[in-house]
Amino acid sequence: MSYPLFDSGFTLWQADLDARLMDRHGRSIKALGVDARLLLSNYYRGVSVASTLDLITDGIHPLP
Repeated sequence: MSYPLFDSGFTLWQADLDARLMDRHGRSIKALGVDARLLLSNYYRGVSVASTLDLITDGIHPLP
């Protein structure tokens, strides 16, 4: 699937996800090395920030 070059909705969704990761785990999306394609596909499939956060944190537990 191709995605638009810029989507402000995605930018806000990603920022919300990043803020929640920082609040809960003290690490950013970039620091965790989360694949951008995962984020894009979840956003455009309509997956919530909370569900994506669970998916990411399940993959990084236990956190150091």
